[in-house]
Amino acid sequence: MPCTSNSLKERIDFTGIDVEVVDEERLFNRIADFVHQRKPHKVMYLNAHCMVVSQKDGVYREILKNADLVYADGISLVWGARFLGQYLPCRLTAADFMPRFFTRFAREGISVYMLGAKPGVAETMARRLKERNPELKIAGTHHGYFGKMAGADVIEDINRTKPDIVMVGMGVPYQEKWIEDNYDSIDASVIWGVGALFDFLSGSCPRGPQWLLDSGFEWLCRLLAEPKRLWRRYLIGNLLFVRYLLQWKMKAHRKDAESAKAK
Repeated sequence: MPCTSNSLKERIDFTGIDVEVVDEERLFNRIADFVHQRKPHKVMYLNAHCMVVSQKDGVYREILKNADLVYADGISLVWGARFLGQYLPCRLTAADFMPRFFTRFAREGISVYMLGAKPGVAETMARRLKERNPELKIAGTHHGYFGKMAGADVIEDINRTKPDIVMVGMGVPYQEKWIEDNYDSIDASVIWGVGALFDFLSGSCPRGPQWLLDSGFEWLCRLLAEPKRLWRRYLIGNLLFVRYLLQWKMKAHRKDAESAKAK
């Protein structure tokens, strides 16, 4: 079910990264506003894995800090914000809300280009979406397995189709770095990192029971589906996420104590 919020706060500082305080409706409105502005905007997400990666990869962290919009993908950020004395209304996982967004994109005439995943995956997702929303404008698709030499051809194809939104599904931090390196050359209003969205909506990667996803255990479903690839991300990464939260809270307490002494 879509989440809603009555909070008037626009964003919070989550361990040094500005995260928008948005529910599903506000997120859609922000994206629609970007589309109407007709200039490139970088949209990205933050979850526990992203935060762990950002602690080790300074370039990726700076990209997140300079994005036009970063939203909370994952219940871990909602819980983490609460632990830090902040507020986020809900997790916004693209595989949940994006089918509804595509329906609204079709209604409002917003076109989308899908870039990423293995060959054939984006095409399968596009076909499924068109079956559900025949009026949806899919400007084009391309897999994410191309080298630097082919990158210029990919951008040329994107610009030839003139989409409103380019969704980039290459995984963290590669998609964010690709967006940062290329968004000035892309003729689109929104360049949006979407992670494994294409795999999920194409049906090539299972997500697990919805009740388990809604309870905050999507990470467990993904771990069970791909244990060899994801065990380190979730078993070690989740512990690192908790450690970084504790360190950030201790740092904030020390800063508050020093400020109190100075007064």
